[in-house]
Amino acid sequence: MSSLPPDIDPTKQPLRVFKAQLVVSIVLGLSAFLTFCYLRYRWPHIYAVRLLRKKDLESLPKDYFGWIKSLYRITDDDVLKHGGLDAYVFLGFFRMAIKLFALCSAISICLIGPIRYYYTGYFDSDGISWNDSNWYSIMDDPDDNIDINKYKAAWVYTVFTYIFTGLVFYLLWRQTERVVQKRQAYLGQQDSITDRTILLEGLPEEFNPSDYNANDSEESLSPSTFDEIKLKKYIEELGIGKVRNIYIASNWEKLKVLFQERNEIIRNLEVSYSKYVPLKVEVYTLGNLKPSVTPLRQLDYANPEEHPSDNKRPTIKLGFCGLFGEEVDAIDYYSTKLIKIDSEILEEREKNNFKKATAAFVTMDSVASAQMAAQTVLDPHVHRLIARLAPAPHDVCWDNLSLSKTRRFIRSNIISLIIGMSTVGLIFPVIYLSTFINLKTIEKFWPKLGEIIDDSQILTLLIGLIPPYLYTLLNISVPYFYSYLSSHQGYVSNNQVELSSLSKNFFYIFFNLFLIFTLAGTASNVFALLGDTTKIAYELANSLKTLSLFYVDLILLQGLGMFPFKLLQVGSVFSEVFSKLFYCHTARDYRNLYYTPPVFDFGLQLPQHILILIITLIYSVTSTKIVTAGLVYFVLGYYTYKYQLLYTMVHPQHSTGQSWPMIVRRTLLGLVLFQITMAGTLALERAFILSLLILPLILASFFVSYAFEIDYLPLSFFIALKAIKRAQFNVENPTESSPLINKFTMLTNTKTGRYKTLTQKASTIDEIREENINYECPYLTDPLDGPIIGFDGDYVQQVEFPASSSNERVVKRFYSVSEWE
Repeated sequence: MSSLPPDIDPTKQPLRVFKAQLVVSIVLGLSAFLTFCYLRYRWPHIYAVRLLRKKDLESLPKDYFGWIKSLYRITDDDVLKHGGLDAYVFLGFFRMAIKLFALCSAISICLIGPIRYYYTGYFDSDGISWNDSNWYSIMDDPDDNIDINKYKAAWVYTVFTYIFTGLVFYLLWRQTERVVQKRQAYLGQQDSITDRTILLEGLPEEFNPSDYNANDSEESLSPSTFDEIKLKKYIEELGIGKVRNIYIASNWEKLKVLFQERNEIIRNLEVSYSKYVPLKVEVYTLGNLKPSVTPLRQLDYANPEEHPSDNKRPTIKLGFCGLFGEEVDAIDYYSTKLIKIDSEILEEREKNNFKKATAAFVTMDSVASAQMAAQTVLDPHVHRLIARLAPAPHDVCWDNLSLSKTRRFIRSNIISLIIGMSTVGLIFPVIYLSTFINLKTIEKFWPKLGEIIDDSQILTLLIGLIPPYLYTLLNISVPYFYSYLSSHQGYVSNNQVELSSLSKNFFYIFFNLFLIFTLAGTASNVFALLGDTTKIAYELANSLKTLSLFYVDLILLQGLGMFPFKLLQVGSVFSEVFSKLFYCHTARDYRNLYYTPPVFDFGLQLPQHILILIITLIYSVTSTKIVTAGLVYFVLGYYTYKYQLLYTMVHPQHSTGQSWPMIVRRTLLGLVLFQITMAGTLALERAFILSLLILPLILASFFVSYAFEIDYLPLSFFIALKAIKRAQFNVENPTESSPLINKFTMLTNTKTGRYKTLTQKASTIDEIREENINYECPYLTDPLDGPIIGFDGDYVQQVEFPASSSNERVVKRFYSVSEWE
């Protein structure tokens, strides 16, 4: 293997690679940001789509850069009001990271860097050669000469490891306090059906309606009602409160199949109408964003003479794939099928002959009763009457409620097996990718390629630039696969799917894209190294030293380069172009394109940012470049996601901030890894006493983790009874400090001649979403509306097929659906 000059070897951190990556990231990011500023007020259907559905959301100025100042002024309470508790927690994580790395950067620039320069002549430790003091040479020759200046500078690592650990503890505790208090105040003031409902799983046989006897005193009741009465009586006898309503889940497989077929018919019918009468698409009306898609002429089947005979209606062939067979009128054919399947759905609903499942939604008379029931062991037998807080009605995965315990267990284990196998399988491409960031490793595996790269400075430069892009591509693609697997694991709510996806994706990027990737950068045999854990700390420290250039390039690319592209929403732009060219045919398609905001998925977004926090924290003492790059990363990320969560995306999952415990646990994991790395670094420097002094910090981190689980975890999942606000109106003592209280002043001439102030609790975003809805399966309650042939804002034009008439009719009605529908 050839010996590389110091100015060529990528492991020596050539400054030109750093400068090149910085220039590339700035050019990419600045071009994307300027493009966004130009398109933001020209394409508000992409960059301000939530303004269509949330009328109380303040619009940003149309100035080229003026929106930045307005976005900065938006408070946390505004985020809570318009984005919800999950958005508040997500952005709070970024605020905490900004504070942490702002302090670390200041300390690194003003103290650590100058001290290190005084002892070693290098401002960052990535300029210091480690070839003379790695773990293996220490074991072979303990008396080998060492650099006395590096040894003298070793105390810096120990001292500032303590300081940075203290900063993490303090900021993590402070943010946890803030999240818990805000969560208790926010949820404690709600009184929606979700806040008063628990989900009971594992209903025993005694509540099965098959036990119903018509000779009982409840003989006038149906078996289903009899079932609910027995369960209601059982719960109220426990003394935890009164039951207001019970909804027992059933197996709705028949209706599910019918609705799937109906949706296909509706789709075909809407496409047929769009061919019969072309659509007039208007996104902007008089300069304002008001999407409207209507037929070019009015369809009024009450006046057939308005339809000339030469107006050709679309036809289809009934044979194989629509290529052969009898040719019939498409609208008549699909409308007949729609009428038929609607009658089948109504018949199934009327029979209501569905097999009961072992889960039920129990709505209590108060929030306090629901909280007590969810924290209580209701039955002395295992796996029976297991209570927990219910997900919101719109968040329920109704198809999974009827899954038996055995089927859910099989599903969960099969998917866990697939995830385990894929995680192991992905180790190999990660190891191969890691070889491209180290020229010495390339020469070891591909000697000829190493010689070619060795002879070319351009290829050497590319070796430092390309791997972060490949790493980013791998980081983006795989999480979607894990998210898909989570959605098929049998969870009863989308919230559980999202949190499960978050957990799986973090494990993947932490284990594969960080731990294996880092160790594979220098270790000759990763699997042997994992088998001998005593060497991990030393090898991890040595590998992280080697990979510092890669990680600073990665953070620069992800921060300066990628966040502006996230703001630009390149995916949404390409999706619009693709949809308009190949997919959009119907009014419903255009409504989804122009009127419906995309869904923000924390399970896909959050894991990567936690990993960047861990990486930046690990390098916080040794690399000023990385800690300052991390600061820039979280500043740009904070304002990017603040804009998206308020104006361009919506988060419908009702997880009530439960991602915060996952953030805390993984941040503490990163802190322990940081401490282990610093201990390994000091051991490599042969400062063994200073290395041992870091061990108490590891114990302190485990203690803090234990304290969080005991003290704060219950408050992260439940509402304290003291925090529940019972009074909805308060005439005597209006609360001035609460941003969640709307004031309505009534000017009444009382006997005393004074005015009276009436305060009313404002509805939160969750209460607004859950207004006028109940725990009922959509298959039983969804209206059987006809095809949509046009829309104008919140109003749609639909075709109805009256049973008493042979002609269709077009009606215009208010389309009352959720913001993300």
